[in-house]
Amino acid sequence: MKVAIVGAGISGLSSAHYLRKLCREGNVPLELVLFESSARPGGVFDTVKKEDMVLELGPDSFITSKPWALDLARELGLRDSLLGVGYGQRKDTFVYQAGKLWALPEGFFLMAPSKLLPFLRSRLFSAGAKLRVLFEPLVPRGGGGDESIRSFVERRFGREIFEKAAQPLLGGIYMADPDKLSLLATMPQFLEMEQRSRSVLWDLLRNPPTSRGESGARYGLFLTPAEGMSLIVERLCESAEFARQDYKTPVLSLKKSEKGWLVGSGRGEEEFDAVILSVGADTAGRLLSDVDPQLGARLSGVRYVSSVVATLVFDEKDFRGLPEGLGIIIPSREGMNLVACSLYSSKFPGKSGSGKVVIRCFLGGELNPDAVLWDEEEIKSVLREELARVFGFDNHPTEIYIRRYKMSMPRFALGHKEDISGVMHRLSRHSGLALCGSAYHGIGIPDCVRSGELAARKIYADIIR
Repeated sequence: MKVAIVGAGISGLSSAHYLRKLCREGNVPLELVLFESSARPGGVFDTVKKEDMVLELGPDSFITSKPWALDLARELGLRDSLLGVGYGQRKDTFVYQAGKLWALPEGFFLMAPSKLLPFLRSRLFSAGAKLRVLFEPLVPRGGGGDESIRSFVERRFGREIFEKAAQPLLGGIYMADPDKLSLLATMPQFLEMEQRSRSVLWDLLRNPPTSRGESGARYGLFLTPAEGMSLIVERLCESAEFARQDYKTPVLSLKKSEKGWLVGSGRGEEEFDAVILSVGADTAGRLLSDVDPQLGARLSGVRYVSSVVATLVFDEKDFRGLPEGLGIIIPSREGMNLVACSLYSSKFPGKSGSGKVVIRCFLGGELNPDAVLWDEEEIKSVLREELARVFGFDNHPTEIYIRRYKMSMPRFALGHKEDISGVMHRLSRHSGLALCGSAYHGIGIPDCVRSGELAARKIYADIIR
């Protein structure tokens, strides 16, 4: 069996790993060929090692509440190299508001409290907002259908909770406008809580999802390889045993053939028994527009947003104003370009080097689409000015690494889940063709790994049928 893997991000490489595993177990000969438009594998995974620092310029960890990334790491022999977050440090998330940093109350989970006392004692929220949350159990259930994040949070908890907490937390995760984000496609557990218990608050109080001492993101559930996230990429490339890896080779066309599929690139056309497309849904839509116009149109309808990630390194002895926590979120109503800051050296002190403070800053997204177009000097100027406001001091970094991710984050708009169900239904008609990536089952690393595994299983089933 000869299979083309188009796209060398985490989803595509995971699909290659799992297809190799299935074929080995089934004693099926397999020739894998990788096509990648960029110069290296890994997609957004980007580790830089310098002296005793291991810096992540892309994703810095993966969550374990979904098992697929952890399962993969174990299969790749990385179990003993995984580090947890914080090493017992405080795991607070801070909200920047009106010139100050305010800690999210312990147990606050994305849009609502799972512990009442810390919430009621918090100085972040007004008395009116707290009263509104306490009355949430009286709010009737919604219809159970899809709804925007903003609509759901304001309906159940009020505007202040949305603006101060849910918008920066959820908008920061998806780099999107919560007015347009689908609850069903991003946070279906809250819809399930409402339908199951009528009250989201009651459900959270009975079944608190956060670990002790945490607020905001569930930091205790995150792991990272000590040697860098790119080690996952290296191990995946090894385990896939590619017959060929063609970098700087975008796929330009895809056609059905007598044997299976013709993949067209700058090298010409090449025939394969099967193809796994691990590219953006819009790119997949273009490639499939002639093969299946309906499928191509559905895929092309998925929209993407851009972001900028800047990693700043400071000398610890000169840095002032660092809070005792792991992250900072900035509500859009503050009118700043910064969306969030991850306190990397507090999260992973074993990777940030001795005597260093490392901060990862996030800009852009759907609410600030022009940020990705700024030149480096403009980005640095914005960072210096706004970080001085956040920390209260004008700290000077010794190094800055800037990465732009143009149209790389899928926006899960209202109706997205139904649209993707339609995509998968159409896809089932095409033997030897599979799709994987962040646009289909979720944007997190575990979701992308699972997407790759599902693609591998479809191809294996199609071929041995």
